[in-house]
Parts: sequence; C-alpha cells; structure tokens
Amino acid sequence: MDIWTKIFLFGGALFGAIFLLIALIALGTAQDGLLTVEGLQHLEQPLTSFYEFIRWFLYPWLAVALFIFVRFLKRVFGR
Repeated sequence: MDIWTKIFLFGGALFGAIFLLIALIALGTAQDGLLTVEGLQHLEQPLTSFYEFIRWFLYPWLAVALFIFVRFLKRVFGR
C-alpha cells in the first residue's frame, strides 16, 4: 500500500468518525424523539464554522481520491 492510499483510507476513516460525532450531537438535540429545524438552530453557527474549517482538509482528500481513481483506471485500461 503506497502513501496515497494510506492518506485516502486513514483520512476517510477520520472524516467518517468526525461526521458521526456531529450526527450524534445533532441527534442529541431531538425533543420527544423529533428532530426539528427549531431544535437545530442553536447549532447553526458552530456547524458553519466547522464546515469552513474542515473544507480545507476535505477538498485535498477528495483530490487524493481522484488521483487514486485515475491511477486505477490507467492501470486497468492501459494494458
């Protein structure tokens, strides 16, 4: 396994864990088992600032994924 694949796999696992925690935080605001827009309004600013922070890591991770996919297609169809 090369360095690009490791970056993609470990980065994906990290993003998955982070987004799972965010989903659990959002679901923790449910009132009487219902998740409403009014119940999530107090999370708007923290989630917006989180998105602004995480996108600088997410976009390069997507570029690595695209690089791995193109490399895979070259190996498959290059023969």
